Amino acid sequence: MFLLAAKPVPTVIRKPTRFILLLMSVVVCSCTDMIAGGDINPIGSRQAGMGRISVAITDFWNIQNNQAGIALIDKIGAGIYYENRFLVNQLSTKSIAVIVPTKIGVLGVSFNHFGYKLYNDIKIGLVYARSFGQFFRIGLQLDYLQTTLGDNYGSKSNVTFELGVQSDVTKTLTIGAWVYNPIQVKLADYNNEKIPAIFRLGLAWHVMDNFLVSVEAEKSTGIRPILVRGGLEYSIKEMFFIRGGFSTRQEIFSMGFGFNFKFLKFDISAMMHESLGFSPQASMIFQF
Repeated sequence: MFLLAAKPVPTVIRKPTRFILLLMSVVVCSCTDMIAGGDINPIGSRQAGMGRISVAITDFWNIQNNQAGIALIDKIGAGIYYENRFLVNQLSTKSIAVIVPTKIGVLGVSFNHFGYKLYNDIKIGLVYARSFGQFFRIGLQLDYLQTTLGDNYGSKSNVTFELGVQSDVTKTLTIGAWVYNPIQVKLADYNNEKIPAIFRLGLAWHVMDNFLVSVEAEKSTGIRPILVRGGLEYSIKEMFFIRGGFSTRQEIFSMGFGFNFKFLKFDISAMMHESLGFSPQASMIFQF
């Protein structure tokens, strides 16, 4: 967790309840793999229902997960996403995004907000993705990150980037790789702490036309062990979707459902943390 410059202790003591809420937010964020500038977990209810896999699938929310995954989108789209982490409103994540295909590639913009007025992270991303032939895609995102502590403690901000690639090895097998913040920018001077770099590598296999299996590994800088995720998706007439997933650390299993109605996609999901309980998610995608 990244610390910002604090006011004198007596000022904090005069507001014990708000200080306790702030302290709880920082502790819980640290325990659940949050980072300044946004949640390291993939965005999207479809992804959450499949164990938060994201790096090798093609999906609207890959605008924040692996930007190469939006390179094949050929319709203007807009999406909203909400996650209520552990059923605590102060730990909620809200996201909105817009994607616009052009002749030179796919452009997009996204906005991510985590937390509440005493502690919050904001991440704004500008995306460009392009497909090179039918089997290779690449995406690049420029990020603006900001972390704010309430009661006039202040805020810190910085700029970094994300880079993702995908390749269709066969018609049914896709490999994806993604890196976030490889330059490890610094958000605060305290203890010279830096925002971690995150690397993901995974594959997605369409076992059948209506059955998808995906698995991926994640490693962040620091002492955390490699995290492995896996997920399944079964579709019924490409209108209804049933999903399940697992993780080797903390969020041990998940499930979700999806519905496609012409220009509208609606997904719901829930994840079970091994010690902190359930986190529900919902997202809607509009395509024009």
